[in-house]
Amino acid sequence: MKAEVKLLLGRKCSLKVSGQESVATLKKLVSEQLQVPEEQQHLMFRGQLLDDDKCLSDYCIGPNASIHVIVRPLDKAAADKALQPQDQAQPLWLQLDRVLAKHFGPQDAKAVLQLLRQEHEGCLQRVSLEALEQLACHLLTEQQHVELAGEREPQSSCSRQEEEKEEEEKVEEDEKQ
Repeated sequence: MKAEVKLLLGRKCSLKVSGQESVATLKKLVSEQLQVPEEQQHLMFRGQLLDDDKCLSDYCIGPNASIHVIVRPLDKAAADKALQPQDQAQPLWLQLDRVLAKHFGPQDAKAVLQLLRQEHEGCLQRVSLEALEQLACHLLTEQQHVELAGEREPQSSCSRQEEEKEEEEKVEEDEKQ
């Protein structure tokens, strides 16, 4: 079967794999095709992070599936393996805890903080990969503006993609009329 593998910001490739292939094998193929080191890859299918030791069929990945690759910086990838999410310092939650402690009793502050965390996690889980890609384009474009302040900026690949989408939409509208 063929599976399409997409990086944020548009790079993609088609790979021929079987359902019995492991996710680790797929990462190796992605590494060869897109030059992204395996240890920096996080593969996602339908919003679910894929484990290296499982097969593609375990996730019901079929022909023409679209698998997303999230590339983590090398230092961060190594740090994430060493630290679990609960072990990492979360200054936002600590600050909220302090503020809530000033306005609520200890048990109520803890309950409100827990509800805020649950709502926050729910919101994060509902964010689509397309929305993340748009955010990444926006942030990268914004970063280029800051870095190239005063200089003429080359057009970013994100801007080109947005212009291409707009052109396609115009063509579709013209065809309808």
